[in-house]
Amino acid sequence: MRTTGERTALLVDEARAAELTAASLRWQSVTLSAVQLAELELRLSGGYPPRDDPPPDHGHDGPASSASPARTPSAVASPVSISPASIFPVPASPPAAPGHPPASPLPAHYPTPQYTVDAGDAGTQDAEKFQSGSTVALRDSEGVMLAALHLTEVVGSTLSGTVEGLRLPERPDYPELRFTPAALRAELLRRGWTAPNEPAPVAVWADGLLHTADLDRIEALGAAGGAVVVLAPVGGADPADARHHLRIRCLKAALATLSDVRALLALVPVQPVTRLTESVAFGPNTVIRFETVTDGGRPTAAGHAVSGRAATAGRQPAGRPGTGQERGTGRGAGGRDGGGSGGGGGGDGQYQRNADQETDDRDSEPALAGEVAYRTQVCLAYGFSAMTVGPAPSAPGAAALSMLLDRGTRLPPALTPPAVAAELVRAQPPRSERGLTVLFTGLSGSGKSTLAKLLVCRLLERGDRRVTLLDGDVVRLHLSKGLGFSREDRNANVLRIGFVAASVTAAGGTAVCAPIAPYDDVRHQVRTMVEDSGGGFVLVHVATPLQVCEARDRKGLYAKARAGIIPTFTGVSDPYEEPTDADIVIDTVDASPHDAVQTVLSHLRTDGWLAP
Repeated sequence: MRTTGERTALLVDEARAAELTAASLRWQSVTLSAVQLAELELRLSGGYPPRDDPPPDHGHDGPASSASPARTPSAVASPVSISPASIFPVPASPPAAPGHPPASPLPAHYPTPQYTVDAGDAGTQDAEKFQSGSTVALRDSEGVMLAALHLTEVVGSTLSGTVEGLRLPERPDYPELRFTPAALRAELLRRGWTAPNEPAPVAVWADGLLHTADLDRIEALGAAGGAVVVLAPVGGADPADARHHLRIRCLKAALATLSDVRALLALVPVQPVTRLTESVAFGPNTVIRFETVTDGGRPTAAGHAVSGRAATAGRQPAGRPGTGQERGTGRGAGGRDGGGSGGGGGGDGQYQRNADQETDDRDSEPALAGEVAYRTQVCLAYGFSAMTVGPAPSAPGAAALSMLLDRGTRLPPALTPPAVAAELVRAQPPRSERGLTVLFTGLSGSGKSTLAKLLVCRLLERGDRRVTLLDGDVVRLHLSKGLGFSREDRNANVLRIGFVAASVTAAGGTAVCAPIAPYDDVRHQVRTMVEDSGGGFVLVHVATPLQVCEARDRKGLYAKARAGIIPTFTGVSDPYEEPTDADIVIDTVDASPHDAVQTVLSHLRTDGWLAP
């Protein structure tokens, strides 16, 4: 994250950091998750002010002096395991664990914010070792200490106490786009985009992508005279996730099409929220301006009053949006290159919805109200004068966009900028050009292996797909050698198949799998793994009845199971959970193997996974 060398109120100086580091040799440690790291980063960088503080000075005078009063976070619910709670008084020096030397007294200007962290996933650490009065080192996945948590309360694996920050997390991806609040103000001042007597910048939250209608709105906001900063929430993003990079590339490509607007992209350690990639209504206006303050100090849009405490109490964990193309509304496109509602209006320069649009979704969605209140506080810390949340009214929904990409249909400029369309087409080519997994599931003797092998032959005969066969029996000889037939071992076997299938699919290949896969939850996990790889997943239930499978019994397994030689056998002494989400259901009693495979091929052609 780009800084100006400032030390925020929650980051200690070098001497104190060295002292805490030396003392941490005797402390217990908690390894923070990616989401926890993002929340801590936001706090340590000064990206979240107390609710009762005045808005930051728009004069952009750089970082505050180290002698300035400490800022402490407000009692706002957080969507992650680390969350600031109420202000908690601490003694002049942090308590020491029994038998451990105390650290030196805290300087008077150090803050005393209380944090709560769930140590349930703290590696091999035993939660019972954490004691009130001790200090815990908060570390990243590499073991680097980021902060010291002086415990005041321990309830199970939940640790509460006061925090001192040593450093911000290291971010390998897009360091040029990551700013602390002070660094962002300095950057805008360096560009000449802000001055003490000019309007403060406007924030545009981009939890998803920016399409043509969104750019129209940015142009309208820029026409009002102020700079526009597009805030991309990336809290918890995996720098090794291709979808994360696709989203950032698309945002950069979209903003590059703007020539007459002072617009800047900034990545912020806030967790993306799927709901905010969908249509959101805030009454007649889509811009939330920080001019009207209601109870609890919460700025609102158009005088819409929601209690800050009540709103934030409904803030819920955020969903991971991946590429930013979450399930949307599917509305038609319009705007810059062809009709639609793009453009701004209104005497105050706000981009407006239809004048009769009075609905405010915050009234019926407490979680949304809490998220908006949370983001308002972040924007105040960064020094913005207003913000937009959610896509522009005419932006395309993710479902409609994905359908066009699946079909290979050209994305028109009226829908999304050509540069963004090119990125999306490259990442999500037509289905016939993407990886695919076909998983046959069914009882032993149902015909899974026969159909899988025949399907592989038919696909190789076509010559337009690279195919890998992962048959259950063959996999157990190699990939899953040593596993037994307990529920745990069966789950491990299917998940290993799923992992390999997802890897094949991610590389653009076709994996045909034929395990029994008797348990529904594991099949769902495999589907998720494959679909997260960017490819398709087709579940084929070979629904041959048990009595038919047992009558076939070419391997004699059912006879051994009935005799008790095989203690746990699917369909006899262990359940088979029939899938309710199968894409294809086949009964080999009424269909020949040839006809059954033709049914699968027809489905693949109809759904676009095979070219006609």
